[in-house]
Amino acid sequence: MSKKRHNLTIMPVFGLQPPGLIQTIFEDIGVALFVVDREERVVFANRTALNMFDATSAAEGARYRDLRAKFRFEDYSGNEISLAESLAMRALKGESVESQEIRLKKPNGEMRWLMEWAYHFSSMGLEGVVVLVADETVEVDVRQAAAQLQRMETLGALAAGLTHDFNNVLNAITTNIALARQNGGYSEQVGIRFDQISDAVNKASGLIRRLMQFSRSQELHPRSLAVNEVVRDVLRLTQPLLRDNIRLTLDLEDELPAVYGDSAQLEQVLVNLIVNALDAMPNGGQLTIATHLALRNPTHLVEKESIRRKNQERVQISITDTGIGIPPEMQSTIFEPFFTTKPEGKGTGLGLSSAFGIIRQHGGKIEVDSLPGRGTTFTVSLPSEAQCPVPLR
Repeated sequence: MSKKRHNLTIMPVFGLQPPGLIQTIFEDIGVALFVVDREERVVFANRTALNMFDATSAAEGARYRDLRAKFRFEDYSGNEISLAESLAMRALKGESVESQEIRLKKPNGEMRWLMEWAYHFSSMGLEGVVVLVADETVEVDVRQAAAQLQRMETLGALAAGLTHDFNNVLNAITTNIALARQNGGYSEQVGIRFDQISDAVNKASGLIRRLMQFSRSQELHPRSLAVNEVVRDVLRLTQPLLRDNIRLTLDLEDELPAVYGDSAQLEQVLVNLIVNALDAMPNGGQLTIATHLALRNPTHLVEKESIRRKNQERVQISITDTGIGIPPEMQSTIFEPFFTTKPEGKGTGLGLSSAFGIIRQHGGKIEVDSLPGRGTTFTVSLPSEAQCPVPLR
């Protein structure tokens, strides 16, 4: 078999001289295509396949197991798929296999969602499998985001009901303690117990306030705000937390439009994100805080003044660290109440969930982009004041 790039490698499959039309079809079908013979050699791979698996035309003639070895393949639940369990090897043994959604993890931490098919064939003296792989990362991300949003809405409704009931319980405890104190006649030891109960009630009230923030039932006090000023105020608050091994970079865009929001609530969000970033860099690193103007609809690439008239402006605040990162499988759950990766007793798991609720209540969104070992970026996106004609509730 000729080693000329791609073209002649089609011959064993079809028993034909490789017409340009067939070659074009294979290259333009939009999915990765491998042909693997019974000795597990890759006898053909189109450009999409080579790009997907970071290979070159030298992949042809290589063993399929070697091409696959530098990646980790997982099923939808995160369980590793070994070579023997792969669709290609199972089909090569004559099994009838169904399509499978798999997750591909590259050595650099990048993750892709793939849909794979494998078909056994025997023709013109050649036996093997045809493997088709479609990249469905965008579709899966959209589906997961929609499912997460639905889950968060459900949890928010549940949290709203729970906070109301818990408040009633705490109010009853607080009222009875106050009445008991008024009646007097109790010992010093009982007074100490009252103080401890009052402290516990105050802590519980704090947790409830954070749950109310997540459920968007917290009352806001909005006004016109300059985002850069909010960021500077937060930095003054968190300055004592910046250790000597932390390098801080500020990149604040000038002349940003005002946003309409509750400064105390937004400051709480940013403080929480900065503290999390510092916790992710126990050995030091780079903390970058940036603001910039973005478009609600990036397709409207027009002049800034025209954008303002169309009310397309969104102000973004990003907080980036060079810390330990967040595993991909956790990124869809980090905004849920009581989820935390911190040791027991070190966190309530309500920081990011309250941040999520606060930003949603402001008509914005908060997103995370992270790779394990390479750091994390949280991006808060808020509508400009021009997009908030109705007071926030």
